[in-house]
Amino acid sequence: MKRVLLIIALCVFAAGFSAAPAAGADKAGVEKKLTALQKQMLEMQKQLEVLEGQLETSRQNAAAAQQQATKAAQQVDDKVAEVSGKFKTIDDLAKKFNHLKLSGAIRTRWWEGDHEQNSFDVYEVQFNVRYDVCENISGQFEMRWHPSGNMTGRSEYANYSNAGGDTTQVENAFAEFRDLNIGPVEGKLLAGKLRNQAFGIVPNHNADGRVTADNGLFHDSNDASRITGLQYLTKWQDFSWNFAVFNGYSIQGDTSRFGSKPANIRMLRVGQMDLDDNDHKAFSTKLWYTPSVDPLKGLRVGYSYFHQKLSDNDLAAFNSIMGRNAGMDGNFWGNPTRSRSDIRTGPSLTYDRGPFALKTEYFFGTVADVDMNWWYVTLGYKLKEYRTEFWLRYSQANYDQKTIRDIRASGAWDKAQWTPCIVYHLHPMADLYFEYYFNDVDEPSGAHKLNNNYGFVELIIKY
Repeated sequence: MKRVLLIIALCVFAAGFSAAPAAGADKAGVEKKLTALQKQMLEMQKQLEVLEGQLETSRQNAAAAQQQATKAAQQVDDKVAEVSGKFKTIDDLAKKFNHLKLSGAIRTRWWEGDHEQNSFDVYEVQFNVRYDVCENISGQFEMRWHPSGNMTGRSEYANYSNAGGDTTQVENAFAEFRDLNIGPVEGKLLAGKLRNQAFGIVPNHNADGRVTADNGLFHDSNDASRITGLQYLTKWQDFSWNFAVFNGYSIQGDTSRFGSKPANIRMLRVGQMDLDDNDHKAFSTKLWYTPSVDPLKGLRVGYSYFHQKLSDNDLAAFNSIMGRNAGMDGNFWGNPTRSRSDIRTGPSLTYDRGPFALKTEYFFGTVADVDMNWWYVTLGYKLKEYRTEFWLRYSQANYDQKTIRDIRASGAWDKAQWTPCIVYHLHPMADLYFEYYFNDVDEPSGAHKLNNNYGFVELIIKY
């Protein structure tokens, strides 16, 4: 750059020098021009140095900017990695807890019944947790707490659940193993305590498919639903077959009453007792046919069979309910019957299509030496646009004491029951039930005048 400026200056000087007349040029004029050119060169050199300094500064600034850009890019990469790590943690937690399902319900009732005072009752609080260990194995646990608003044993409150105080029970505690198939037959195994899937249309107290909040005469008489044991459930095309083997049931004694309990009408009822009947086993089986083609869609027919062996305590409770006394015609130990067999079997049918529904079951069998049959028919009409359902159920329980015909204790009376029910679906997770139980007995003559009807309004909130 300096050489270029020097050449330019010499050219300018030469031009100026040649322009002046040679003969008339004086020394002073030439010196002035040289001095002026020298100053211009010095000034241009200073400007050049300033430009070179600015250029170097720009180079340094560019290098710093490049370093800052590289650093900023690294920081962005680090933040992206950090955020991705956090999202991965969230995804891992979501995947982990996606296998965990919590559910439950709160049931509250307002009761009314013959010979009984009206009462509001926090009937039941349900808590259920299910964990899917893997694709084919799950575990489930359910607790039911009955806090009750009636902390008294007075007879006028006797029909209301938990009249003697609050109770807590384990409803479910089982493991489920899926994909235990046999050829084309799908199969799964349930092990532990849960409702019996191999007996009846709907397991007692099971919300699936139930149309009334309570269970009534038929289900109370055949309360063989809560079991502890093994169940194998199968499905092949339109057929299902379930089999269960479990701890035996106990026949409940003085605690069971039909309808309004102050009327003191006893009834035969079974239920699993953890303190009794664990030395022998019961079994049940159920075969279903559910056609998948029109016009039979919505139809389901089945057949159930249940058998167990009665214990000494069962026989004592049975004789007491039926009004028999030890020492009457019977075995060496004084029990009025030698039979220990408890057999219940029969068909069932459901039809649910459009607004119409039908549910019916018929069981017959022998408990000890008494022949029995139980049946019911439930008709339903559903108005989905109004979120309302109307149901009417009629049920009977009939007993035939062939061995000792002169016994007429209330446990042996034939019983009948009408149950109208209206269900209003407030919300997908909230239902309101209006139910009333009109109870009657056919034997002995005049017994139906005892009046033992009752009813309730129940709100069920699920979560």
